[in-house]
Amino acid sequence: MIKKYISAITLLGLFINVSHAQEKPVMYHIIMYGQSLMLGTSSVPLLTTQQKFNTLMFKGGIRSGYDQPLGTFYDGLAPLVEKISISPAGGARLAETPASGFSETFIDLLIKENKFSYNADEKKFEKRDITLLISSPAQGSTSVQSLTTDGTYLERFKKDIVEGQKQAIAMGKVYNVPCILWNQGERDIDLRTPSDVYKNELIAFQQLADIFIKSVTGQSNTVKLILYQTVSHLVRKTKNYIQIANAQYELAKSNPNITMSNTTYQLPFYTDHVHLSNSGSKWNGANHGIAAKRMIVDGADWRPIYVKEISYKNKEVLLQFHVPVPPLLFDEKNVSNPGNYGFSVVDEKEKPVAIHNVSLLKNNQVKIMLTEKVKPGYAIWYGNNGTTTGPENGARGNLRDSQGNVVQLEIKGKQIRLDNWTPIFKEVIH
Repeated sequence: MIKKYISAITLLGLFINVSHAQEKPVMYHIIMYGQSLMLGTSSVPLLTTQQKFNTLMFKGGIRSGYDQPLGTFYDGLAPLVEKISISPAGGARLAETPASGFSETFIDLLIKENKFSYNADEKKFEKRDITLLISSPAQGSTSVQSLTTDGTYLERFKKDIVEGQKQAIAMGKVYNVPCILWNQGERDIDLRTPSDVYKNELIAFQQLADIFIKSVTGQSNTVKLILYQTVSHLVRKTKNYIQIANAQYELAKSNPNITMSNTTYQLPFYTDHVHLSNSGSKWNGANHGIAAKRMIVDGADWRPIYVKEISYKNKEVLLQFHVPVPPLLFDEKNVSNPGNYGFSVVDEKEKPVAIHNVSLLKNNQVKIMLTEKVKPGYAIWYGNNGTTTGPENGARGNLRDSQGNVVQLEIKGKQIRLDNWTPIFKEVIH
């Protein structure tokens, strides 16, 4: 009787479900879509000028709308390295994208957690022919509607996929697009896009992308959408329009095909307080790499930290959280305390309610003691504070998990903890 092996990897089948079958060479195309943070805008100087692994980009570069004329951009593939381009729109320098941080972290986890053996001299895995292709058809200063409806940007997004498949076939590889990384929301803050409209646009885009990609690749696995959380609402034209950040949180906790790798207030920003520094951009990519690895390889239903349950009695509110890597901690070393570790409470008329104390219980609970009795309709805010962006003065909080104990990224010779930080959120007490 022939024993059938069940794949440990549910989405992509890196292992084939037949005993000792020869595994097919495979190329996984990671699409980085959205606004300027996916282009590495102002993330200077470059950090990654040599490819650590065997990850590829199109011959013209990472950025399909910026790095080289489209006539020659797709002529082949090349080792993924970061390079500087100049934006024709405003002359901004486009430098370190999230691509290298994604590649290094995703593959490091494969090696450490799944015992993949990588030959650095030959730039390949020893027993499995696996290659990442990463590209960014993103467009700066663009709304979710403009990015996801018919037009120049969506056509560029689709062309990356069609051309990626051509290159994979030419190399004799199976082509698969497991996920789209989405860094966007800033333009919709400026436009004050209603929360429900923003969420519906992203839901529709995930469905559209899934249908289109499957029609090209023939893959059966669903194309997941992995967000970050934008936190720049305090420095945008429409001050303190926090609804986009909360909309992203709400999607990530509830939609089966949309999630969030991490928030971004813990990251270092460029001096304009809008774009990430070079370290912040690479760090952002690493966060995406962790979420993608958990979903694609481990088959996990990856979610950021989020509130699973709220209970209250008298003056006490108890929040129970989903925690990727327990225990929860209040970290005042890497993010400054804005007061009450980032928590605030308002009544049904949005009037602030005084907090007496905030404390941790067990590994996944936060207790908030108010100075008055809790009532239905009160809302718990986290991260609704600050004056700018970043870990010192941005919209922020101190609640994180312990993932950084085991997952880190080296940037500029320093080991960076890759913890999951609690996203900005609003939760109403019922």
